[in-house]
Amino acid sequence: MKLIPAIDLLNQKCVRLYQGNFDEVTYYDLDPIELAKHYQKLGCTNLHLVDLNGSKDGVNTNTEIIENLLNCIDLKIQMGGGIRNPELIRKWIKSDLTQLVIGSFAITKFDEFIECLDVDDRSRVIIALDISIDNNMPMVMIDGWQKQTDLDLWSMLNKFNNSGFFHFLITDINKDGTLLGPNLALYEQCMEHSVDSKIICSGGISSLNDLQKLRDLSMYAAVAGKSLLEQKITDKEIKKFLQEE
Repeated sequence: MKLIPAIDLLNQKCVRLYQGNFDEVTYYDLDPIELAKHYQKLGCTNLHLVDLNGSKDGVNTNTEIIENLLNCIDLKIQMGGGIRNPELIRKWIKSDLTQLVIGSFAITKFDEFIECLDVDDRSRVIIALDISIDNNMPMVMIDGWQKQTDLDLWSMLNKFNNSGFFHFLITDINKDGTLLGPNLALYEQCMEHSVDSKIICSGGISSLNDLQKLRDLSMYAAVAGKSLLEQKITDKEIKKFLQEE
């Protein structure tokens, strides 16, 4: 299982949100480029970038940092946040990004989303399905986790699988930023429901033990943010885990 460090950008700064709440922001006095270089030195091969300004307002204000990262590090970068129109999708597909992470636009404007992608480009798209548990049913959230839809996770997995998409970033927003551990039961269900998909877990990872539990479920990858920034998972533990991949 891949460990993918996350760098969330808000107003050109590294931050973490608590349960996706923009009123509960923790700012970190870290340079995004130096942080990415640090993860690369530890042995990471991938990086997860989120433009939170784009997620919240649909306006990408961290583009310069993202482009600088593409030019100065060798990590495979997946990036999302506010990519909600065909023009932006085409722009980033032509860039050096390894994959785009697209949520709201793919969910709410599915036909338009499909039309703007060549078939060969679909493998470069990760569908972001952010969910909140409602009466034991994982329901999809959109617009930076600010709006709940009437769409459940299982129907969305089916819909995108049937259209040739098999990379998914699935986040339990009630876990995100809490350091309370990932929703293992949810991810186990995802694997059972969509056996051909490559599921990237996100939300709640707090320790090396959490990563090992996700690995035991044969997950494709896990995104960790706060636990790395606050050394809940130490640099030494990161190196150890990566050596066991």
